[in-house]
Amino acid sequence: MTVRDTRSLWLPRLVLGVAVLLVLTPLVFQVGISLKPPDQVFSNVLLPLSSLPTLDSYLVVLQSVPIGQYLMNSLLFSVGVTVGQIALALPAAYAFSYYQFRFKNLLLALVLISLMVPFVVTYIPNYLLLAQFRLVNTLPGLIVPMLGVSLGFGIFLLRQHFMTFQREILEASMIDGANSWQTLTRVVAPANVSAVTALAVYILINTWNQFIWPLMVGGGRVESYTLTVGVQMYFTNPEGGNRWGSVMAASVLTSLPTVVMYLMMRKGILRTFTEGAVKG
Repeated sequence: MTVRDTRSLWLPRLVLGVAVLLVLTPLVFQVGISLKPPDQVFSNVLLPLSSLPTLDSYLVVLQSVPIGQYLMNSLLFSVGVTVGQIALALPAAYAFSYYQFRFKNLLLALVLISLMVPFVVTYIPNYLLLAQFRLVNTLPGLIVPMLGVSLGFGIFLLRQHFMTFQREILEASMIDGANSWQTLTRVVAPANVSAVTALAVYILINTWNQFIWPLMVGGGRVESYTLTVGVQMYFTNPEGGNRWGSVMAASVLTSLPTVVMYLMMRKGILRTFTEGAVKG
């Protein structure tokens, strides 16, 4: 690399460094305040880390908030939406990749257009529909409307990967007597397991971080709270609102599962998304 090339990279690196700083600073303060002793939260506010870190705030949260119940609700909610969306996206992407049928291009265009419609515009219609079926404050009421949130993206991503799969292998499986469903579940899906896994992680993290929808549908009962809703309720509670260390500790516990999951699978996720962007 020449000196001229090195000089041309300083601006992108500077922008990247500033972006990383802006993203990491709130996280550092969040973790640092959660580890401060309660009486030192507002002392040296520009220094997020304490010389004597403690887990007192975490102990207060675990003793005063039913984290286990909220965690189970979040797991059931996130896993249910993830499994449902994968079950819907797989056959749809398979059909768009290998079959010719009427209105195929129109339906695919509608799938892509759905990506531009924010889920928030469906909150009130979905809530009214759930109220009619008495599904408010229930787990199915949380899961079913969320099945369409990332479905269009999932169909498009899997279709991009399926279109690169060799048709000779599909024809060989059909010659051996496999039907369309067996070809999908036993040949195509296993061969694209990295794409399916990356999509599942994306949906799981996106669902885990949902707040407004779980608050609307499940906020009427404490037993239906997810972790995001539970932390907000703890923050607005007079007992917890004045304990900023405990609030930060609860926030760390809420975000920790998804952060760990992403760090463990980040290479596969990035590789899948970049491959899907240039294939097809």
